[in-house]
Amino acid sequence: MLRNTFLGLGAASLLTAAASAQQICTDNIYPVYLVDAAGNPAPSAYDPAVTTTVFQFATEEVYLAFHPNLPSGTYYVHITDTPTDGIGDQVLSRNDPMDRFVSVQNANGVITLSLPFTNNQNPVVFGAGLNGVGQSLKLTPFAGSPFTPCRWKVWYGDNWVLDNGPDNPYLLAGGIHPVTGGCAVRSYSDFVIGNGSGSDVTGRVFHDTNRNGTRDAGEGALAGWQVRLVTGDDSVAVQTDAQGRYRFPNVAAGTYTVELVVMTGRIATTAASYPVAVCACADVAVGDFGAADALLPCNAKPLCYWYSCWGLQRIQQFGVLPTLPALHLRNLCGQHVSPSNLLSLRLYLLCANSWNMAYDLSAQVLAMHANVVTGLVHPDCVLQDPTLGTMTVSQLMQQAVASLAAHGYTPLNHSKRLLQSRLRNALLRANHNWIWQ
Repeated sequence: MLRNTFLGLGAASLLTAAASAQQICTDNIYPVYLVDAAGNPAPSAYDPAVTTTVFQFATEEVYLAFHPNLPSGTYYVHITDTPTDGIGDQVLSRNDPMDRFVSVQNANGVITLSLPFTNNQNPVVFGAGLNGVGQSLKLTPFAGSPFTPCRWKVWYGDNWVLDNGPDNPYLLAGGIHPVTGGCAVRSYSDFVIGNGSGSDVTGRVFHDTNRNGTRDAGEGALAGWQVRLVTGDDSVAVQTDAQGRYRFPNVAAGTYTVELVVMTGRIATTAASYPVAVCACADVAVGDFGAADALLPCNAKPLCYWYSCWGLQRIQQFGVLPTLPALHLRNLCGQHVSPSNLLSLRLYLLCANSWNMAYDLSAQVLAMHANVVTGLVHPDCVLQDPTLGTMTVSQLMQQAVASLAAHGYTPLNHSKRLLQSRLRNALLRANHNWIWQ
């Protein structure tokens, strides 16, 4: 209810203007500044077609930086085409109309911004303010005009008339503000993007090894991945190069979706598709696509499970017993053993102890081997052991089996007992799911 009341305040703006006719109000008291994401002012040039200065951009990364003397308050911002075509203007903003209301807080010339009425979970991005001070407002997405290609006009003001809806290009009124009685803020400026030669849609795909959705230092490119540019029922596909980059050349103006085709065994760690508005005036950079290996099963069962009736049934079901000789298992005296039935296996595990560390290590090796063979743990699961460091299950098992093969009897004071103790502890932690990365 509060929001609807607020939005309706502009409707009375024209009713009180006559009462303050003595006061002269002009537009652009607070000029528009257009900048890039870092707050650098865009170059500008005088354009005789509109008899004013026009900001010039090479890409669609256009940001509005508010004047450092602009009073704090709520302002409406939108994009239209320009009147140079002699045809009525049209609104070209393609964001949610509620995202066009911007709260400006001015603290001694430092502008901070927020969207007080947004319904969007991912609202427009704020960039740096003029010359890097404060914040600026990203103006995309906006559509291109069929009459004035590559040219737009940005407007902002604090006196709006929404009687004809958000698609009315003249909803920002000048003159006397109906609430304050002072001059309404209404500022605008033209800008152009590129030269109209067409748009290349570009981006990259990276290997997101830590699955955080951001390309961090050391994370490499994914080559040979397919990316599609989709519009309606049509699509065009390209593949990433050795640097993980892709390019759709000379894309016509329109609204598209760029989609990553996720390979088997991988998962997307970023959005798998991005909407893209193409003006056909300048190149368009798409957000990074990140992908990682699919989550592997790393849900081990501890040693006690494997000599329980449930564990023994699973060992029987998956045919684990015939695979045991390759593990070089040892008993209390350091002899090779390979339990051939479930009863002998149960007794072997129950009696395991560290008098001979190779025996204790053997029991944990057997438990992890059962976890892998029965599909509870993938050999590529990564563990972070406090003593041995980071490694895969496969690497840990290789070290443990090699140690058992070479050193079957490691009582107290044996030179290899410490290493086998560390291997045994790492396997025990992994079998209890304590150290997965």
